[in-house]
Amino acid sequence: RAHILGGWQVNGITTFMTGTPFTVYDSTGVSAQGGAPEISGFPSDRPNLAGDPNAGPHTPNQWVSRSAFQQLDPVADAGQFGNAGRNIVQGPGFQQWDFSAIKSFKFTESKDLQFRAELFNIWNHANFGLPVNDLNSPNFGQIQTSQPGRLVQLALKFGF
Repeated sequence: RAHILGGWQVNGITTFMTGTPFTVYDSTGVSAQGGAPEISGFPSDRPNLAGDPNAGPHTPNQWVSRSAFQQLDPVADAGQFGNAGRNIVQGPGFQQWDFSAIKSFKFTESKDLQFRAELFNIWNHANFGLPVNDLNSPNFGQIQTSQPGRLVQLALKFGF
C-alpha cells in the first residue's frame, strides 16, 4: 500500500497576467494616407476618442463600447487623423493553474516505470483573446477567440 500511495512528486505553476493593451483602428481610411498592414497587420487610421474606452460591461459580446469612439466622416474629415492614442484599451487578463503528479515505480536496479499526470488550466478558467479592434467592423468590441480549456495529459515512461 505504501508502495502505491507514497513517493509522489507534485508540482504546480500559477500564472496571472493583466490584460494586454491594444489600439482601436478605423479601416475606413479617412486620412487617405494608406495603411501599413504589411508592417503592423493593421490599418493606420484611428478614430476620435469620445469617452472612457476601458469602461463598460467587459463581456465577450461587448468588451469595448463603440460609444467610447467616434468615427471620422470620410467627406467632412477627409485627410485627417483621429485623436485616439495607441494602446489605450486594456484587453482581458489571463489566469491559469497548472498541476502535475509524478510517481516512479522501481522494478530492478536498472528498470523503472514512471507515471505522469499533467493538468493544464486545471480549473478550466476562460482566458479570452483580444476583441475585434476595427471600429468599422460590425463585430467591433466582441471577443471571438480564447485560449484552450483544461488539458489533461497522462504518460508512462519505461526506463532501462
